[in-house]
Formats: sequence, C-alpha cells, structure tokens
Amino acid sequence: MSAPVKVVSLGIGAALAALSDLAVTRFAAPRRVPLFAVGLVVAAAIYPLFRSSRPRSAPVVRELAALLAFGALGTVAVRGRTSNAARVVAAGWAAHALFDLVHDGGQHSRIPDWYPAFCAGYDLGVAAILLRPTSTATPGLNSASPSSS
Repeated sequence: MSAPVKVVSLGIGAALAALSDLAVTRFAAPRRVPLFAVGLVVAAAIYPLFRSSRPRSAPVVRELAALLAFGALGTVAVRGRTSNAARVVAAGWAAHALFDLVHDGGQHSRIPDWYPAFCAGYDLGVAAILLRPTSTATPGLNSASPSSS
C-alpha cells in the first residue's frame, strides 16, 4: 500500500475517533470511559473475526492473545473505578495502534490493506481524546454564587 493511502487512512481514522467522542459525550458522557473500554475489545476482536479460516498459525495466536490482553486491560480499568481508568484505557488504545501497524494478518485475513492504518488512526485519536483534560464546569455558567452587595 502506498504512503499517501496510509496517511489518508490514518487521518480518516482520527477524524472518526473525534466524531465517536462527540456522540459518546453527547449521549452517554458519564459512561465515556467504560464505553471506550468496550470499544477497545471490539477493535481487538475485528482481526480474528475477519478471517477466511482459523488455522493454528502465528497471526491467529497473536490476534487471540491481543484480544485477551485488551479485554483484560479494559476490564481492569473499568472495574477498578480508579481515577486512572481513562489513562489505562488510553494506553490500551495506543498499544492497539502499535499492534495495527506491526501486525501481519497472514494469508487467511480478509482485512483490507488500508484498514490497519485506518484503525491505528482511530486508536491514536481515542487515546489522545481520553488523555485530554476534561472540564467539569459548564461553559458560560459561573459556579460562584452572586454576591448581594
């Protein structure tokens, strides 16, 4: 695959991550981190699901190991209910981006050539979004009570 196609795929993936965050923030803001943790598991499941067959090969073993690792990471982050959950899930998304960029699906993969770069762009976008500081203040509203002077 050519470098321009990879760059475009990365960019489209990152843009889709931003759109995903807009939707999650608008409709399920309190569940933002758990939803992105579930999304990480779904992203990891795509590679083993899109195979023409499931031989016992190195790519399949790597895909299943990654699925288990990302599933465990997401579960620990969400079940632990720590203030670091967003950072843990972000680290998982960043790690999945690396997995996308170095993974070779082998001859039985039905994943298109552009997909790993697209997925890596989405993964890095979500990781950056989760690491972004969030504000609890509502824009335009002053949290201080008005003075009666």
